[in-house]
Amino acid sequence: MNYIDLSLPIRKLTPVFAFLFLFLTACDAPVSLKIDSLTVEYCSNPWGVDVPQPRFSWKLNSEQRGVSQSAFRLIIGESREEVEKKNGSVWDTGKISGSQTVNLEYTGLPLLSNKKYYWRVCTWLDEDKFAWSDPAMFHTGILNETEWQAKWITTQEEIVHSSPLLGKRFQVEKEIEQAVAFVTACGYYEFFLNGRKVGDHVLDPGITDYNKTIIYSTYDVGEMLKKGANVAGAMLGNGAWNMRKVEGRWSWGGGGATFGNPAFLMQLMITYTDGSQDVIISDDTWKTKPGPITFNNIYGGEDYDARKEVADWASTGFDDGTWQPVTVSEGPGGTLKSQLMPAIKVTKTIQPVKEINPEPGVFLYDLGQNIAGWWKVEVKGAPGLVIRIRGAETLNDSLFPKPLEEGDRLSTKYKYHAQTWTDYTLKSNETETYEPRFFYTGFRYIEVTTGDNKNPEHLKVEGRVVRSAIERNGTFASSDTLLNQVFRAGVWSQKGNTHSYPTDCPHREKGAYNGDGQVIAETSMHDFQMASFYTKWLNDMRGAQEDSGRIPNTSPTLVGGMGGGVAWGSAYILIPWWMHHYYNDTRVLKEHYPNMKEYLYYLKNLGSKDEDPSEPFIIDNFDGYWYSLGEWCAPGQNDCPNHAVVNTFYYYFNSVLLSKIAGILGHSEDSDYYRALADTVKHNFNRKFFDPETALYGTEETYQTYQLLALVGDLVPEGYREKVFQTVVKDIKERGNHLNTGIIGTKYLWPVLVMGGENELAYRVAAQTTYPSFGYWINNNSTTLIEKWSGEHSHNHQMFGSITEYFYKFLAGIQSPMEGNTEKGYQNIHIEPYVPHELKFVNATVETVAGTVASNWKQEPGSFVHQVSIPANTTATLAIPLLGDKDVIVWEGESKIWENNRFNGNVAGISDVKTENGRLQVFLGSGEYRFRVEN
Repeated sequence: MNYIDLSLPIRKLTPVFAFLFLFLTACDAPVSLKIDSLTVEYCSNPWGVDVPQPRFSWKLNSEQRGVSQSAFRLIIGESREEVEKKNGSVWDTGKISGSQTVNLEYTGLPLLSNKKYYWRVCTWLDEDKFAWSDPAMFHTGILNETEWQAKWITTQEEIVHSSPLLGKRFQVEKEIEQAVAFVTACGYYEFFLNGRKVGDHVLDPGITDYNKTIIYSTYDVGEMLKKGANVAGAMLGNGAWNMRKVEGRWSWGGGGATFGNPAFLMQLMITYTDGSQDVIISDDTWKTKPGPITFNNIYGGEDYDARKEVADWASTGFDDGTWQPVTVSEGPGGTLKSQLMPAIKVTKTIQPVKEINPEPGVFLYDLGQNIAGWWKVEVKGAPGLVIRIRGAETLNDSLFPKPLEEGDRLSTKYKYHAQTWTDYTLKSNETETYEPRFFYTGFRYIEVTTGDNKNPEHLKVEGRVVRSAIERNGTFASSDTLLNQVFRAGVWSQKGNTHSYPTDCPHREKGAYNGDGQVIAETSMHDFQMASFYTKWLNDMRGAQEDSGRIPNTSPTLVGGMGGGVAWGSAYILIPWWMHHYYNDTRVLKEHYPNMKEYLYYLKNLGSKDEDPSEPFIIDNFDGYWYSLGEWCAPGQNDCPNHAVVNTFYYYFNSVLLSKIAGILGHSEDSDYYRALADTVKHNFNRKFFDPETALYGTEETYQTYQLLALVGDLVPEGYREKVFQTVVKDIKERGNHLNTGIIGTKYLWPVLVMGGENELAYRVAAQTTYPSFGYWINNNSTTLIEKWSGEHSHNHQMFGSITEYFYKFLAGIQSPMEGNTEKGYQNIHIEPYVPHELKFVNATVETVAGTVASNWKQEPGSFVHQVSIPANTTATLAIPLLGDKDVIVWEGESKIWENNRFNGNVAGISDVKTENGRLQVFLGSGEYRFRVEN
């Protein structure tokens, strides 16, 4: 986009441009409008943006109704003062007509590395009403790999279990204008300057397949440096780089995976007020010494001997006389990319709700909540005393958790609890504090035992919640306390399974299973701000893609197992498709389209290479049992009876979506080809699996998931849809209103039921309290979602959390862009609550890329009240359920808008009202509304 240099003095502009300058900079007219939530690549005031053409987004807020943006102007300058004067020497879009506020792509002057830029937006509502945002900033990372001067460094000796210290002295002789550190490691690190930890990240960097990509963090450290002597230091952890199997400590799978010593990379770029620069780097001038962490393993835990602490090791007073030289290593080989997503942090501290001391030297604590993270211990005892801390999800080896009582003990039936711990060795007679650095696990209960079987003089324990610090995005509450508890458990399960990628569980495997991640993705997009998180995860998938085009069942592949099937690899097409609709993100489609095509090419070939190559459009079992799974964890079974139904469904569904994606990107020939491929797969799917007599797919008795997939994918032959739908309804009722689905079918169960006209049945299944159901878990004291309906195994899996899509989309009625009524990016929003008779109220909000959508309704005797909030710069259709067949009166606030089956008009923000399918369709502009329907 061309821009005009509005930083020039106005006297140097021609009369035409002088007039334009005055017009564009005169945004001083008062208006009830606020422009906020300014983001760059989905991040607020980010450091280290290494995207050459970053995208800019903002939101409009106004107390007025019917507010919409008619034009905007975005400016970027080199200083805050510049943009405050409404000048943009780096980029000035000029006044652009349109309502765009999401993902405006940069087309200004080439951005420079390691530079801070400022920007702001002016929005017009009409020619006379406009407003400016406050300035925001972004800082660029290292945009050209040739600008990296730092070298990978490590110890000369092999690192097996311990965590070494690294350090370097350097001088600062001038006044600092800016100092920025770019830091990463193979494994984990903590970085220090002058004795203080830099930033609040933990378990940094986020795990990737290091030979493809390694991500670095960017820190503003100007205030941490001082004139004269300074010291940089680092602690190194093994992480996913150096995972070794250790006898007696938990390790998933075969263990023993190591790529060599953990290594460290740091580039500190200092700009002085006189314009000169210095660069301090990791190189062979650094020194190293063993530290107090004697053992660290991503699975098995961490041991810390406080007696081995090195005093002032990262401060200017430290003595490096006994330290050894580091060695320069080759590094992982992957491309360095900025970590443009929320880092993993300690996000919450939880105090125990109960503690007991069953015998001398044994303490047991109940946090009251299953979490992922670690423990923090404050202890006073004798020097050399060893205390062991470990956690578990249940007590007494029982199936479910319970409130802690006298006589209870920690469950040790699962090795991932029994063999995961931290040993802390005291150094003094004073109170000491310890929490781990380089591992995390999942637990509710904490056990502390002392090596001398005596009670220490003082002991205090807390739970520390550790996760990717993605912000909350949605809220839900209802009159049904069970649904509220299910919602909270789902949120906590997501918190416990976001550690730079979606994990299956935080204790046993910690794997980035694509199948688990894709079935929960839409729920996560409602509950959390996932855009930057998924951007990173999709890059993991692309990096993990094999030469055949296959997307492995985990991405990245370093951690966890490899079990899964086509439903797992399909995350690579599904999540970009959902991001395009939820976040109005087209770039994610463009960037991954070539690799998506390779994945579909793999699926196309797979049909001729599986167990039955005579049916090339049916994907049967392939590559062994674990690589071609169908459904997962249905009640009473791990897997489903016919893998090929699920595999072939996703083959079809991917073909449909890729046809649509190709059309969006302008690849018309590809679009036609994939649409034709989908039609062929559909034909073969029905020929192979559908029985017209029974209306069943794949089995002789109803298997709910197969029926649901055929319905949701619109695979059912013409004339049979209702018959197929009724097989699901009948099977649920025959099971006493219980589901019989695993993680895949559960995602689609409630949408199919509701849209098929079975809203009351959908609610009864959701509110069920006996096995198998969510209520069965909740009534057995679960605070997170469980791996199996029976309650066995992990008590912190997020894969069944898709039930809360039903809460948001259907109970609250805030439909997403995926239901077909709400537009991409929530530009026009459809709100249509499905109100079960027994539910008295629902309150929900979703923070969309356009702003906050709220839907709050309640049933009262003789009336129905519905309050909604529609973000500025959007419109909405509200479908209010009518009270039976009677004529109704509808109020909005104090205005009667509907009587005698007619819209009365003249209400601000409401353009029209009409009845359709037993609902009152109200067409709204932005703003807050309160409707009351009366008999």
